[in-house]
Amino acid sequence: MKRRLLNLPRKWLIFTVTATGTFMGTLDGGVVNIALPSIARQFNADIENIQFVVSIYLLAVTCFLPVFGKLSDLYSRKKLYLGGFFVFGIGSILCSLSGSLPMMIFARAVQGLGSSAMMANSQAIIAKAFSGKDRGRALGGIGAVVALGSLAGPAVGGFLIQHFGWPSVFWVNLPVCAIGIWRGLQIIPRFNPKSKMRMDIWGAGFFIIACFSFLYALNEGPSLHWGSPVILWAFAAAAVFFGLFYYREKVSKTPFIGLSIFKIPAISYGYAVAVLGFMAIFTNSVLFPFYATDILHIDPVQTGLLILPFPVALALSSPISGLLSEKYPARLITTLGLGFTIIGMLMFSFMNGETSFFYIALAQLIAGCGSGTFQVPNNNTVISAAPKNKVGIVSSVNALARNAGMIMGIALSVAVYAGVQRYFAAHGSSAESAFLHGYQAAMWFGAVMAAAGGILSAKR
Repeated sequence: MKRRLLNLPRKWLIFTVTATGTFMGTLDGGVVNIALPSIARQFNADIENIQFVVSIYLLAVTCFLPVFGKLSDLYSRKKLYLGGFFVFGIGSILCSLSGSLPMMIFARAVQGLGSSAMMANSQAIIAKAFSGKDRGRALGGIGAVVALGSLAGPAVGGFLIQHFGWPSVFWVNLPVCAIGIWRGLQIIPRFNPKSKMRMDIWGAGFFIIACFSFLYALNEGPSLHWGSPVILWAFAAAAVFFGLFYYREKVSKTPFIGLSIFKIPAISYGYAVAVLGFMAIFTNSVLFPFYATDILHIDPVQTGLLILPFPVALALSSPISGLLSEKYPARLITTLGLGFTIIGMLMFSFMNGETSFFYIALAQLIAGCGSGTFQVPNNNTVISAAPKNKVGIVSSVNALARNAGMIMGIALSVAVYAGVQRYFAAHGSSAESAFLHGYQAAMWFGAVMAAAGGILSAKR
């Protein structure tokens, strides 16, 4: 598109469209977490199975981020981004009409594909439309939108579920999708790529199959038992296809990701810290709504209000962390953030049926502060270390590391919870006591992950 279309007003109009998709994706994550207990009751599902409603969405996003990143270099970023809106809307309709847990899981996978297409292209669109200080402000604005979506999610989800039932949390996405597509068609430039590179289909296929196999094994292990043939075969498939993916990356002239980026210490350390940090952060995302419902016996609105301090702290700490990282080494700020995360997880680990709302809110506040403080400088460290010709792939793999951490945090924390809960239930503990033992053990797991991330952050 001609340069005159990229003047300042047009740039900020482009920003509003990308911000709309970011807000919707963040909001959806919050409202679905609040809806999990209601959906579980509707489908008569336990925690171990219902958590796959969250994990399958994150898996679809994670596995296909590099795919859509590559496709955006081959075809129009505009078409892929707006196509993501459309697919996300279709997935939302399917979710609201789901009559069984398998149908819900399938619909959430469709939503994840749409979200992945948007996520893979939103920052690239902004980076193309903005330059200099304007680009920094736009990317900072996206961070604020993420916090706003996180703030609104629990409250909006609690209100909708209380008054209209859980399907309403998916219907609310449809007008947002319609507005995003309508404005995007008018505003987003074509940004037609000039690259003649080709997609390595084999490498992409190996990568996706390996990810799906690994996540399936993690999620189904607690219910099917870790030594069952299905789980062992899933882990074996993951190992084989990761091996094939690695080999393909070595021999392909146009590798799917390009392993050379992992030879840069700032990038490889940053990816590892992102995985561990987000594992810690998402340890509590699925389990807390069940703690609030089954132990505290509060309604969805109150549950949403108890979660609210986390995104409030995230919104406040993110820009402060960005400012501090301009004056102090980024690794110090990242390590400090993970220290806050450890404190928050340890506070969660001491909660029981008599815990006050003030204590819970404080724990959420500290954990949210840790999340916002560690993310910004860690992302900046990774992106700043990227070679100029590989900023796009480094950025997409950074998002992949973040989402992989979310997936593993959810799956492994539920596995820890399930194992400990079953042990105490089998030895005569009441249902409430067994739940609390499992929940507390899962929170200790989150604290350990945050500590491991902090150690790596301090060493880089």
